[in-house]
Amino acid sequence: MGPEGKPGLAGTILRVFVQECATQGRCMARCNEDEYPVNGTCSRGDRFDMDETGVYCFSTSDGSKTMIARAICARK
Repeated sequence: MGPEGKPGLAGTILRVFVQECATQGRCMARCNEDEYPVNGTCSRGDRFDMDETGVYCFSTSDGSKTMIARAICARK
């Protein structure tokens, strides 16, 4: 068993950013400059991808509803 870890900084703030986009394309929810994405979701079963700056959703259907990308962002 290893040594006990140090406690993390208190007050880490998570923020949910929601972006609505037109159908049949790409929708991106981007975190602020002082944040990074920790998770996210896409609406309607769209294809999900994430990088260092935000969440990307790609349309996989011909539906007429708007796309919604949600990024859960944490402060650096």
